[in-house]
Amino acid sequence: MSVDITFKQNSTDNKHYRILKKKVDAVVKDLPKSRNTAKKVTTFFCISLYVIVYFLALYNIEHTGLYYMLYACLGLVIVFIFLNIIHDAVHNHVFKKNWSNNLVLIVFDLLGANSFIWKNRHIKMHHNYQNIMGWDSDIEQAGPVKIYPASETKPIHKKQHILVFFMYPLYLFNWILIRDFKDFFQKDRCIKKKLDKIPPIEYVKLFFFKIFFIFYMVFIPIMLGQSVATALGALLLMLVVGSLVALTILLTAHPNLTNEFPVPDENGKMPNSWLEHQFITTNDVTMDSWFSRNLMGNFNYHIIHHIYPNISPVYSPEATQVIKEYAEENGFQYKSWTIWKALYHHYKLIKYNADNAVAEFNILEEDM
Repeated sequence: MSVDITFKQNSTDNKHYRILKKKVDAVVKDLPKSRNTAKKVTTFFCISLYVIVYFLALYNIEHTGLYYMLYACLGLVIVFIFLNIIHDAVHNHVFKKNWSNNLVLIVFDLLGANSFIWKNRHIKMHHNYQNIMGWDSDIEQAGPVKIYPASETKPIHKKQHILVFFMYPLYLFNWILIRDFKDFFQKDRCIKKKLDKIPPIEYVKLFFFKIFFIFYMVFIPIMLGQSVATALGALLLMLVVGSLVALTILLTAHPNLTNEFPVPDENGKMPNSWLEHQFITTNDVTMDSWFSRNLMGNFNYHIIHHIYPNISPVYSPEATQVIKEYAEENGFQYKSWTIWKALYHHYKLIKYNADNAVAEFNILEEDM
């Protein structure tokens, strides 16, 4: 069992946290509560849209082109459901009652993912240890792609700046059909550090919902007359479209060259305070529109979400302005990029690690 992670104690930063919290709370208190009602409307709209598009695809099963297009739309809707509903539900921001939010999470299982393992990954691992190698489950190290500069270098990493263009489109495919199973059954996964025992019922739910997802996405269309090749091709298209849209948003907040990847010492002690860690490992995405508020769930306002996750994202734009001003006045590294600039910084991280892999293996070859 690895030693636990502890952040550097800093009484000044603790004071900053309390002062900043009061300022944010004062602003949020005066904002319209109707935004929470709008969040509920969005929840029912996105779920209904998924159901409607799915049945439209079944209705047009003989029109191959339209069938593919509708499945591609399902990929988009899945991302909107995740950003607007699932992510907020695990933080209890959709409804007031915890049981209501947990009920909403069943939607995630119906979409092919596993709500139990993701809730634990996100709350227990990512929010406590973002950008910490071996602890942040949201960017758990994958063999073909090196994210953490301090992680082990493998020969394949020399080409990762090319490989990502082939691997990233399979992100949801990996999540739904591979990653969840690894989290349940592999003992070396990040989540195992904080999740000693998985209830037996969760194993039953894992297999039941995975099978049900494949059944209604692939086998029902086949039973209605769709060809096997088209049914499988449409599912793959849905996952590829969803992957590209999801990663365009998810890759912008943490894993890029402008953010740090602090390394704990042998005793698990971090070099920074918890508050400073939030600023140096996270950035916002400069965007404020109907799309970002209603379909992205204000996911682009990410620093406020990490510092005060109990504040509903519907209030993130105004709360972020408070944080930005406070950071500038008190020497914290507030960062915000356009979405394309943030993606560029992510690619620079991938290329940086690829170049270092080339240099490292060149040195090894010379030594040999």
